[in-house]
Amino acid sequence: MDTTFTSQTLADDLYEVRSIYAEFFTILDETLWDKPVNGGSKEWTLHATVTHLVALNGAGLESIKHTLRGEPYTFIGLDNRYEFNAYNRKGIDKYLNIPMEELCAKLLVIFDGATDIARNLQPNQAELTAQMAIYNRPVRIDEALNIIIFHAGLVHSAQVAEPAGLPPLWMQLSPGFRHRVIERMMRALSLLYRFDIGGLLRDTLAFRVDGPEGGEWFVELSPESSTSGEGVVGHPGLVIHLREPAVLYQMVTSRLNLPMALISGAIKLRGDLRLFLRMDSLFSVDAKP
Repeated sequence: MDTTFTSQTLADDLYEVRSIYAEFFTILDETLWDKPVNGGSKEWTLHATVTHLVALNGAGLESIKHTLRGEPYTFIGLDNRYEFNAYNRKGIDKYLNIPMEELCAKLLVIFDGATDIARNLQPNQAELTAQMAIYNRPVRIDEALNIIIFHAGLVHSAQVAEPAGLPPLWMQLSPGFRHRVIERMMRALSLLYRFDIGGLLRDTLAFRVDGPEGGEWFVELSPESSTSGEGVVGHPGLVIHLREPAVLYQMVTSRLNLPMALISGAIKLRGDLRLFLRMDSLFSVDAKP
């Protein structure tokens, strides 16, 4: 039975992310805080990235709390998806002057709050939904907790580690977590799918990941819905075959040289290659239709 979105698994995975960040924060000092990352000058520094994690995950946690109380929550300044970059910048600026130790402590408190909610989440509460402009439908509480895990545990896991000369934090995650985080990515893709760009598209993306933490997943796309799951699906339009989970993690963290991955066979594609070329826009937060 898949337990990825159960209360206990969400709580355990949030606690694991919290533990890895807490240990990471013990080695930080001011000399690393604004050091450039390997991704280039366009990427946030460690300082800005931690600030972003506090701002966005903090707002997500507030949204969850409001929803559980039956109250609406507004992501102020995020009325539509095209404001997302500006919204993130405002969030960073809001917390940028907080001292390093205090800011790191704030992020750990957010993880603690999310973990407590997950641990005590009842099935009827997990189904409650909240709105966020970048997603194509209301987000369930269990999905919102999942987003916090995926966002901190994988998406920014290389960006925060590089200034300290460390490998991506995802490498410290347990094998079970690293398997589940792929399903969390598939759910994120289903939430991000752009119906306005996909139009009449009806197709299925299949992801086949080799290695002990791998498996098979899919994202089904149609004008009416976008769904995801783990398992083999019949007649997918495109199969993305990855040599090992690390290739996928590198892709998510923008640390993959895609042409070299294709040439070396780390990624193999079978099916409609046009669908692969469209993925950046089909799952983009702010691409114009």
